[in-house]
Amino acid sequence: MQIRKAATAFALFLGAAILSGQTPALAHHAVQGQFDVDKTVTVDAVLTRIELVNPHPQVYFDVKDGKGVVTNWRIEAPAIAALRRMGLLRILKVGTSYKVEYSPARNGQPNALMRAIITADGKRYGGSLQDVTQ
Repeated sequence: MQIRKAATAFALFLGAAILSGQTPALAHHAVQGQFDVDKTVTVDAVLTRIELVNPHPQVYFDVKDGKGVVTNWRIEAPAIAALRRMGLLRILKVGTSYKVEYSPARNGQPNALMRAIITADGKRYGGSLQDVTQ
């Protein structure tokens, strides 16, 4: 009887662990559905805000169009660990100008998927879709 109770308890624990472990995987989205990953746009932009949230940090940039109109763009960045590996967490500073490469949102809103950030001295962070979807 004790073995049966222990086996049942273990089975319930294992089932709960498996289900709770799958929740983040089910919540994650494919970037191709939201962003046009076949298109890359490069703009000069000024960093206005960084939100280090999971699963994808949000980086905000002011981008001036050809007519001088400034639009604040929300750029979805790679996971915090990927940003750290690239070295971006050490260099990003609010108020600094960067070249930003991104894949635009499919809905036309000022939202995008970060492809790369290039500093004034030409140092490039990111660049491949694999870099930014990790």
